[in-house]
Amino acid sequence: MLEMQITSEKLKDVVKELERAVVEHRWWLHDWHRSLIFDLPINQTCFSKHAHRQCHFGRWYYRQSFPIPSSLSGFEMIDPHHRRLHKSAYALALKIRKGSVVCLHDYEDLIDKEWHFNKAVLDFKETLLKMLFEFDPLTDIFNRQALMRILQSEYARLLRTDASCCICMVDLDRFKSVNDTHGHQAGDAVLHAIAQFLSRELRPYDAVCRFGGEEFLICLPNTTPADAGGIMDRLRRGLASQKIALGKGGSVRITASFGVAEMLMDRSVEAAIARADEAMYAAKRAGRNRVVVYDASSGTWAPWEKDS
Repeated sequence: MLEMQITSEKLKDVVKELERAVVEHRWWLHDWHRSLIFDLPINQTCFSKHAHRQCHFGRWYYRQSFPIPSSLSGFEMIDPHHRRLHKSAYALALKIRKGSVVCLHDYEDLIDKEWHFNKAVLDFKETLLKMLFEFDPLTDIFNRQALMRILQSEYARLLRTDASCCICMVDLDRFKSVNDTHGHQAGDAVLHAIAQFLSRELRPYDAVCRFGGEEFLICLPNTTPADAGGIMDRLRRGLASQKIALGKGGSVRITASFGVAEMLMDRSVEAAIARADEAMYAAKRAGRNRVVVYDASSGTWAPWEKDS
């Protein structure tokens, strides 16, 4: 399952690392071409059947600490092209070592493999750059556009597997008073702090976005309404206990109202969002700082209770 806890800073770091790894790989290819043309000694790495793991790009690509999930579009497509490129270079290196004649077809095969590898890398870089536009600049979490894409993907998975998936609308209680009392800059600081709290406290495969204003929308894959209510109540209590710094020694405490609804196979994603929104407003009407869960079987809303 795709890990959702990605930040724009992580993405920027990955783009920089990718660019550095590609530059190093180009220098390796540059040395290879120079050796071939001017009959210079060939880098020993070329004679290894595992050169794709030993080159600078390979060490970056295959390392376990890579912060972006391998299932991200385009990432896995790089591997076969990278392997084929090194396999072609290995075959050429063996021919040269044995004193065999390198024909035009052999060289053109290397160039073809290099072109496909570079295209796969550029396609993946484009995917990363597109993802950077899916972050809310104020809170550094997903924006609404990104979460709608994720929700549509989860809805498609729901149709395939019949697995439970819940969404939750979160609205900060009396947030306007923060702006009125402390100013909009302080309000922005509160929004950023709460967004990071929600993101930090969710599971790796959950997703949270800034839906608009002081509203956040959360996607909880593989989660029943009862379990989702428990997760949201844990967040509710954790948020209420937070003392959010405003600068110059000031701080504020904020609560939120949570509305939970399950995604259903016979209803659209937008319908699930609307039900979560209605449940959230039911929490507001019931006194704020609480979790309300929509019951699809009865079509009613009820406060989440520990034994429900």
